[in-house]
Amino acid sequence: MATTDPFSSDNSNVTETLQYQQKSQTTEKTKAKDIAQYKIITVDKNASVYEAIYLMVANDITGLPVVDGSTLVGIISEKDVLKLLYDVEFLAGSVGYFMTSNVMTFDEEDNIADICRCLIDNSFRRVPILHDGKLVAIITRADLIRINKYKFRPTIPHDTSKKHPNFLLAKHVMTCGLLTVKRPSPVYLAMEIIATGNITGLPVVDDSAKLLGIVSEKDLLKLLYDPNAKPGLVKDYMTRDVVSFDWDDSLFEVCHCLINNNFRRVPILEKGKLTGIISRRDIIIYILENRSHFFSKKPKR
Repeated sequence: MATTDPFSSDNSNVTETLQYQQKSQTTEKTKAKDIAQYKIITVDKNASVYEAIYLMVANDITGLPVVDGSTLVGIISEKDVLKLLYDVEFLAGSVGYFMTSNVMTFDEEDNIADICRCLIDNSFRRVPILHDGKLVAIITRADLIRINKYKFRPTIPHDTSKKHPNFLLAKHVMTCGLLTVKRPSPVYLAMEIIATGNITGLPVVDDSAKLLGIVSEKDLLKLLYDPNAKPGLVKDYMTRDVVSFDWDDSLFEVCHCLINNNFRRVPILEKGKLTGIISRRDIIIYILENRSHFFSKKPKR
């Protein structure tokens, strides 16, 4: 479902005709404790890896802090889980065996500007926040966008209103009914959709649903972190070089792509038009629900 531009039909003059409110919190003065999520979901290092997978899927999160009591000892990510499920039909072992132990963390008194720069420069999208060396919170890219989006907000209001196949193809797993955005739309609209929709990126399309690019959390964070940034249009900040798949492409090719790259979802096209999207979470759920069938169709190495 495309998100239409709620502003003037003369989109080329959007940034010239609208008055923008400059009322965001400044990242230079804000501390981690001011925006951190203190109600966090964690998993014990001795828990079954399937417990971690369930928590990620059920709560639609991309990574879980792994703890020993209240001490952070690692992270297990959606990317880690997808690779594990793809490689082995039945997983055995505790979370501690599969987690990543080397974790970037920040103290709750640290400056948000430093956290913002970290999440721009690295592939992970969230960082644990510590107090006296103990895990107390999490900050994500979406959190940073959420507190800063208002500096690009226009004063004009807007309405943001399986059967088993013989071959496993992208179209069998993809999610339809997508949120999208247009090139001439104000960048604030993209921020609003990403911040409120619990998504990490928006496909950018034209009126015929042709995929033109993606505007991601990281694209928006770079903009918010730049003190000289001006309110603009989606086309000014979107990523144009986008990896996509045809809906008749192999699901296993999509899986390989999401394991070997840092983005967590790919657009799916039909005859060159955007028709769906596949995320790591979509494939994880499919494998868990159709494990035997998945491995019976998986190409032999």
